[in-house]
Amino acid sequence: MESLQDINPVERALVNKATANRTPINATIELTPTCNFRCDMCYIRMEKSQAEKRGGLRSIEEWLHIADQLQEIGTLFILLTGGEPLLYPDFKELYIRLKEKGFILTINTNATLIDDETVRLFQRLKPRRVNVSLYGVTNGTYLNLCHATNGFDRCLEGLKRLKEYGIDTKLNLTLTRQNIKEHRQMLELADEWDLPMLTNSYISVYSRPGCATTLPLDTCRPVPDEVAHAEVEALEHKYGKEYTSYATHVLQQLERGESPVPAEGIGLACRAGKSSAWINWQGVMTPCVDMETPAVSLLSTTVSDAWKQIVTKCEQLPFHKECAGCTLRSICDVCYANARNEKEQCGGIGYLCRIAKSKKKQMKGSL
Repeated sequence: MESLQDINPVERALVNKATANRTPINATIELTPTCNFRCDMCYIRMEKSQAEKRGGLRSIEEWLHIADQLQEIGTLFILLTGGEPLLYPDFKELYIRLKEKGFILTINTNATLIDDETVRLFQRLKPRRVNVSLYGVTNGTYLNLCHATNGFDRCLEGLKRLKEYGIDTKLNLTLTRQNIKEHRQMLELADEWDLPMLTNSYISVYSRPGCATTLPLDTCRPVPDEVAHAEVEALEHKYGKEYTSYATHVLQQLERGESPVPAEGIGLACRAGKSSAWINWQGVMTPCVDMETPAVSLLSTTVSDAWKQIVTKCEQLPFHKECAGCTLRSICDVCYANARNEKEQCGGIGYLCRIAKSKKKQMKGSL
């Protein structure tokens, strides 16, 4: 999972240089596993008492010390996430201090805790962007999926405040078996509010130890055909009148068998462990949210040493040979972490393969 998305040309140049130099220009800080929602598909959520049993949250002083060390080794962009990061007891003070240090901040939130005080803070010290998770278009869906009363209305109230105060906002559409039929309405809502959006139709099998997720993952994950349908819908929405030309070009490339996966298979091809790091609420650094290992605790070593260990261990990771020679790579959801987790939890990557095959078929049918 890339935590720095929709980068502009200047940011891209900085990130590309950082990737080549193995500089962690981007870091995610996971402030808390707690949340005011109880989403069935969540991989992290804990009650406060559970978090306390696992050592409790890191203090603001600890996070600022980590931030200082990150800055020393080249970090510029920080994503603050959770859980629900606005539940972190010292969120506002930490946000201010990080901005004063010169970091470019992004926030992931469900928007229901965006009150007047918070949005005025964001207006005074603007974040790069606020990413708002959208789980449906009715209070009923929010109640069934997130176990949150009036969750949709409260999300819209937060969105309204962000829009009124001119805060750059993006919608992340999280799709599950329970809400996937609302996907088109979610796209229409993004258009109505004139907000950029990203459809997340793949639910990872990865789950943190101690996570209090309500339902088994298989109950939440859409079947491959549903995922593929949603992804084609998102492409139609993204490209509009140009979709036919786009889809025709992609399908022609697939038919020609262009750019197959190399013989060695799929490696760690994203920025994780190259220019991007994830630090969980316990102060443990990993390459990304979906990779439990390699992992180094920042409570027992410096950020610099931890990053060096992460880089070295990522370079030693074995390839996923199951993907070797596959010609569907350009439309497949597979990434290194997803493939590893699917193999460990489901015995193989068949779920991802079925999505890609269905996506090709449905793209053909859409023309």
